[in-house]
Amino acid sequence: MAAIAICCNLLVGYNARRAGGKMKSFLLLPLIVSIAFFLIADMDSPRGGLILVHPHNLESVIRSLNAP
Repeated sequence: MAAIAICCNLLVGYNARRAGGKMKSFLLLPLIVSIAFFLIADMDSPRGGLILVHPHNLESVIRSLNAP
C-alpha cells in the first residue's frame, strides 16, 4: 500500500508540474487505486478469486481445540 501511495503521489506531482501537458497519465492514478482495492477485496474472500490464502493458523487453532 505504501508503494502504491508513493507511485500515485509521483504521478500527481509529475502531472502538476507539466502545465498544459497531456492528461493521459492522470488516468493511471484511478487505475492504480482500483487495482489496489481489487487486490484487497480479493484477499478478503479466501474461497475464491485470484489470490488464494490458506489459513494455516486457523487450522492449527481448530486442531488444538479438538485435541483431548
